[in-house]
Amino acid sequence: MESINIRNHEVHLWTLNPQHILDSTHLWSLLSPDERKKVNRYRLPQAQNIALLTRAFIRLILSQYETQSASQWVFSISPLGKPEVTNTKHPLRFNLSHNNNLIICAITLINDIGCDIENLERKINAKSITQRYFSTYEQQQLNTLPQNQQNAFFFKLWTLKEAFVKATGQGLAQGLNTFSFDLSSYTEQEKHISLSFHAQCTEKKPLQWQSHLFYPDDQHCIALCVKSTHSLNIKHFNPVQSAALFKSTSADMFV
Repeated sequence: MESINIRNHEVHLWTLNPQHILDSTHLWSLLSPDERKKVNRYRLPQAQNIALLTRAFIRLILSQYETQSASQWVFSISPLGKPEVTNTKHPLRFNLSHNNNLIICAITLINDIGCDIENLERKINAKSITQRYFSTYEQQQLNTLPQNQQNAFFFKLWTLKEAFVKATGQGLAQGLNTFSFDLSSYTEQEKHISLSFHAQCTEKKPLQWQSHLFYPDDQHCIALCVKSTHSLNIKHFNPVQSAALFKSTSADMFV
């Protein structure tokens, strides 16, 4: 099969519905021994299955860009837990996020990248979480909104912030209150998202970063953060295209 070509300043965003994979038992053979141990640590069957699918998913995706079998990919983990592929011919970078209903993977070249997905129907106390973790400016943005708009606004900020700290590789050690997103100019037509850094933030140049929000359905919000000063071309691969990657591993697995 011909490899997918990804160019500089492109991001490929893959989404997978776990319900499309009827049988995941064949996927264990794709994982490394260490990955199998980590997946086996999950006690709940659903959590274990999502972990298995997520690890198999990135391996199958990477094999779309280079002629290497899914089981041959080698990964390293940063001290803060960010995975990177180490045996790629191209400078492929990726990031993953998932919940019980969707798994997402963002692929690009060279640039630091982070993605996050949240269920918009998840029950949360937006004000309490915002006061604990968000910057003062972000708290002010949320507090100026009507009560019935605050949860939706919270999830925009939360996914963006999660995507950013994953992209930096710092994770929560970055401190979610060391940077601020400004969504005051964000509309369905003008999807403008501004980012600013506080003195404690490890990043110092906000104009080097781009942030995007997507809604794959009525239940989910996806955020993408990329360290790039160039205009990005973002290509989406839908759940049917993603599920097709699993078809070759077993004819009985594909819905």
